[in-house]
Amino acid sequence: MSDKSSEPQNLAATLEQLALKVVMLEEDDVQGLGVFLAQLEEVQAQVAQVQELTSFVQHLNEVGQRLVMQEVDTASRALDLLGQGVVLLQNWAREGEWPPPGEAWENYWRLVQELGLEGEGSSSPPAVEAEAEPIWDDAEMMANFLTEAQEHLEGIETRLVYLEQNSSDLEAVNAIFRPFHTIKGVAGFLNLTQIQELSHDVEWLLDRVRGGQVTVSTELVNLVLEAVDLLKEMLADLDKSLSEGRGPTIFDLEAIKSKIAQVDATASEAAPQLGKVPVAEDNLSPEELTEALERQKVTEPSQLLGEMLSQEGTVAPQAVAQALATQMAAAEAPVTETVKVDLAKVDNLVDLMGELVIVQSQVCQNHKIEALADQKLERDLGQMARITSELQKISMSLRMVPIGTTFRKMVRLVRDLSHKMSKEVNLQLDGEDTEIDRSMVEAIYDPLVHLVRNAVDHGLETPEERRSRGKPAPGNLWLRAYHLGGDIIIEIEDDGQGLNREAILAKARERGLVLAEETPSPERIDHLIFEPGFSTAKEVTNVSGRGVGLDVVKETIVRLRGKIDIASRPGEGCRFLLRLPLTLAIIDGMVVQVGAERYIIPTVGVQETLRPGREDCFTVQGQGELIQVRSHLMPLVRLHRLFEASDDELHPSEALIMVVEHEGEKRALLVDDILGKQEIVIKSLGPLFQKQEGLAGGTILGDGRVGLILDLAGLIRLENR
Repeated sequence: MSDKSSEPQNLAATLEQLALKVVMLEEDDVQGLGVFLAQLEEVQAQVAQVQELTSFVQHLNEVGQRLVMQEVDTASRALDLLGQGVVLLQNWAREGEWPPPGEAWENYWRLVQELGLEGEGSSSPPAVEAEAEPIWDDAEMMANFLTEAQEHLEGIETRLVYLEQNSSDLEAVNAIFRPFHTIKGVAGFLNLTQIQELSHDVEWLLDRVRGGQVTVSTELVNLVLEAVDLLKEMLADLDKSLSEGRGPTIFDLEAIKSKIAQVDATASEAAPQLGKVPVAEDNLSPEELTEALERQKVTEPSQLLGEMLSQEGTVAPQAVAQALATQMAAAEAPVTETVKVDLAKVDNLVDLMGELVIVQSQVCQNHKIEALADQKLERDLGQMARITSELQKISMSLRMVPIGTTFRKMVRLVRDLSHKMSKEVNLQLDGEDTEIDRSMVEAIYDPLVHLVRNAVDHGLETPEERRSRGKPAPGNLWLRAYHLGGDIIIEIEDDGQGLNREAILAKARERGLVLAEETPSPERIDHLIFEPGFSTAKEVTNVSGRGVGLDVVKETIVRLRGKIDIASRPGEGCRFLLRLPLTLAIIDGMVVQVGAERYIIPTVGVQETLRPGREDCFTVQGQGELIQVRSHLMPLVRLHRLFEASDDELHPSEALIMVVEHEGEKRALLVDDILGKQEIVIKSLGPLFQKQEGLAGGTILGDGRVGLILDLAGLIRLENR
């Protein structure tokens, strides 16, 4: 039993830094090992008065030095040993008892013996029974772990699919191994035993792949993906347990551990020689360095300088690692500094910037200020407008995140679907760096899943069908994202068979969606697939065919104030184009005058504006007023009459016509005047008017008046009644 009074006050902080460092270590991270050994020396100095601790820390130091010199057969497990040792020191710092109670002490020495790393600090561990509990008192650390682990697992899925197609790419194996190592280390630090255990087993399996004892195969990828799915379940349960204030569920890991254990790993590969390491001048004098270089040339030309000096005892392994760390740091590109900010603060900032834009517009359009005709005031107001606009763009960008995370989730989906349906699919991602409002990222996930699933199931043919049609056996599926004007464009395209318009139209007539005498346009036929419960599938599968899915896509895109376009080429493929606003807080709109009121029409739906001639206006019995635009007749919608904004019945030739389009249907909106185009800060109409058909929201215009934002889908429904 040791007296904790000898512990310096800053020892706990030093151990915490050491713990954070060790969980991020990787076996080839010489730079990190150098920093770790330097911090370990600080700990050794702080516990110098406690003999038992001194010998234990010395043992950790020896293990670290052997890792630097690559004298350990299984480096990944030796890193585990360092992590366990640091946890033991932290337990002593908290409890003041050495050896610390719990199985961790026994497990540590069991691993020491397995690796053959017995040294000065070795001793026979006492029998213990206590079990470490997860660290629940640091909610922020747990939350960060959940977020980062989830990101790691999503990245692993993408890399696994790539590895399956490029089995000889060793770097791809390393890219999968590293995040598993990180998850395992942090889970161990947080005492999340089962997550640590499963991550460790998968890491062991991947280590065998790196060593050449296990080959990459579909079965291996399936096994690792199964582990990923189970880890996701464990993370979801951990998140739920945190909110419910209970302990994590105990999962049955025996089945997957048994599968991993069946992997035959008999051969081991010799550790590669340590890379050539420069030695810092303050560790060797110039004369000693010159002499060492000459000695290397004569006696050991094949041995690397840092390795030779370390073995001779001229330079400590820590110095070798730290010297290499300096060289690596000098070669690294500068890293952009970031800071975490509460999302609620960002949302508040965006809302305030919207209010600032409105107030700035009101000031600039104030009649009294306009009447001053002061040039300096005009310049100052112009400068204020530019600064306000720039501030608004910056505040909006704080909410933007790359769409690549959502795109990469589709990689696993396509891989699983193609295997299940015996199809060959090449998925190509483009525009992963395109940024989108973070509130829309999760919202578009389900629409993308449905569209991708339908493309693989209905769009792409089987390899036999593709060959019979003169196509290559593997089908192509593209996911693209890019900015166009003030919108985000997301494309889902395949080179399959396209939409079967005859089957769609027949099904629509059977369900009464299209009258027998109607001849809808190809665009209108294509959009029928978004009707609830609509499906042309001959049989229901576990992938699609139930008539649900595409209606969800439409509802989600409409809720996000977006639009869907379809371009189908029979026998060649189909492309779905999702047009979404950059943000849900601001839209581009055309401000129009209707009687004494002002309305905003989203520019995404406006095709053209014109003043028709009297010869272009018709009244057809049973169909109302029609306007001829470029040889096409389309219904006229009088906004004056629809919203009771005016009693005047203007002839269309005396007003303006705005041609708008939604899901293949076009309408001619009659307005008095177009006041201009501007960015509109959207305001909710409140619960009383929230479900008012034809209206999507409101805004405060520059003169302080309220303008209503029109919903084109709702207008078309109102006009059809």
